[in-house]
Amino acid sequence: MSLRIYGIAASRAIRALWMAEELGIPYEHVPIHYRDDPDGPLGKNNPGFRRANPLGRVPAIDDDGFALWESMAINLYLARKHDKGLWPATVEGEGLAYQWSFFAVTEIDPGVGEWASHSFVLPEDKREPARAAAALERLQRPLEVVDAALAKRPFLAGDAFTVADLNLAAAMFRARRMDHAARPNLARWLADCFARPAARRAWAMRGE
Repeated sequence: MSLRIYGIAASRAIRALWMAEELGIPYEHVPIHYRDDPDGPLGKNNPGFRRANPLGRVPAIDDDGFALWESMAINLYLARKHDKGLWPATVEGEGLAYQWSFFAVTEIDPGVGEWASHSFVLPEDKREPARAAAALERLQRPLEVVDAALAKRPFLAGDAFTVADLNLAAAMFRARRMDHAARPNLARWLADCFARPAARRAWAMRGE
């Protein structure tokens, strides 16, 4: 099997797992845990994993000897390599795939993580409601931008689901618990993305 995906599903490795499921390609999942004993067989000092990512962070892949890390880069690479409809058909679409992937990292991921941590992820006695509220406030404008883009077309790069949608939706999976009544286009799009059979298979690995 040529593709090996390192990282437990309850990490950003879920993004690469979802992509592999969408593409229908064979892969081996090596569930390296970011918190486990680093010297255990599935710890961060696993030799194969360290070759794939010397930083020791998940996710990483080994694709027949080609190592790559950073979840968005992995997904852009896999979508481009296999080109089964998830890579945009035009150069403009490619630009949008890069735009929304970087947007996910810079504008969405930090805020959603902060909001979720202090809303329901952390034990109740460790949550700080003020931090959750501040994160939600910072997210308002970026979420409005996504909603406005989706008012013009069903998906981020056009009429079909692509890597642009997968990368941003994967970064927003906890945002499904937000109230999006004022953002109907975003709400519709999120539901469509996570209703996909490949998304269901991937998220089942997390028990969600």
